[in-house]
Parts: sequence; structure tokens; C-alpha cells
Amino acid sequence: MFKYKKTTILIGFLFIIGIFYTTNMIVSGNHIPGTYADRPIEKDAKVVELNAPYISQQSDKAWNGCEAASLLEGFHEKGILLNTNLDNFLKQMPYSKNDNPNYGYAGSPYIENQENALQSIYPKALSNWGNLYHHVEDMTGSTANDLKSQVKHGNPVVTYIVSHYNESPEYQRYKWGSGIVNSHVVLMDGYERGYYHISDPNRGKYWVKANLFEKAYNYKRYAVAIQ
Repeated sequence: MFKYKKTTILIGFLFIIGIFYTTNMIVSGNHIPGTYADRPIEKDAKVVELNAPYISQQSDKAWNGCEAASLLEGFHEKGILLNTNLDNFLKQMPYSKNDNPNYGYAGSPYIENQENALQSIYPKALSNWGNLYHHVEDMTGSTANDLKSQVKHGNPVVTYIVSHYNESPEYQRYKWGSGIVNSHVVLMDGYERGYYHISDPNRGKYWVKANLFEKAYNYKRYAVAIQ
């Protein structure tokens, strides 16, 4: 009887620990070390969080539609296009005739791995499109502090990162130039000391360690601020 009780207590303890880590870490899709569902509270840290909504690119099977989803998340945070869902928004997205992401979306966001196309739309083309609905600014070349300044003033920022934060960039040559094939786009809408808050159209809302985010962002420093 005592042995049974001891085992029960141990299982219960492990169950509680499991719940703690599950509720405090991102578990949607592949777990990424250094990301947290709940805010890691830093003593005397100044917290800025715009609380942009999460829009799932997977629900519309737009496996590579993270740019449009992140932009729409930012618009919804600003109260823009509230009656527009991702499916309808993607139908309005400009496409590049020669698969150059600098001039529009290259390839299709609905195909998982499309040959000879990077399947992305870069900041210049994304900002040109976004300005049809609301004022946005191409922030290419901006530092992480520049992005924080935008968020501090109430402007969420679409940011281009390397997938999973801790991966090394994988470059591939195309007719128009070189691009990172393992890239991803998320909306940065908050920060506190040592962390950034992200609304990720592929994984949900979470906090990520600042060093991970900045490393993944600094490879290209591509960003679009929704002002």
C-alpha cells in the first residue's frame, strides 16, 4: 500500500511538472527551445505588448503564406481589414511574373515545396501591396532596436527570420539572385528585457529569447512596419 501511494505521488508530481512546461512553452508543431507561451517575467522589465491576433496560415493550407498572414495580423491589430480573412487576402496579393520576390510573390503559397521558386514576397513588394490598404514602411536594414522603437510607438512589424531561430541559413541561387530557403516570416508585436513577443502564423503566439530572434533576423534584416 505504501509503495503504491509513493508511486502515485511520484506520477502526480511528474504530471504537474509536465503541465507546467506544456503551458509555458510553445508546443504547437515542433517545439523550439527558447520560446515560451507565457511571458517570462523579468524584474523591473518594461513590457510592451500590442496583442496582435494570431492568424493561422495552416488553416487555409497556405503552407508558404506567412508574409500575407503576418501582414494581415498587423492590419487587424490596427483595426484595418477586420472583415477580411487570410483566404480573401491572399487572393489580393500581387504575384511576380518572373518569380522574383522583389516584385511580388514568387511561386504559390499553397504548394509546400515548389521547384525554382523561393515562395516569398520581399519587403519592397510587400510594403507596396500593404500601402494599398494602410500606411506601411519598408524597414529593410533596420536594427532590432529600430523594430522595438516601432512597436513602442504602437506599430507591429512584419519580420523575416530563419526558421526555428536556431537554424543556420540555407542559401540557394535563383535567376534573380540568392535567397534563404529556410526562411520564415512572423509579426513582432511586443518586447521586454531579454525577449520579444511574436504572433507566428505557423505556430501561434509566444515569447522568444532576444538573442535567438536577433540572430535569426540579422541574416537579412528584412522588415515591414505597419504604421
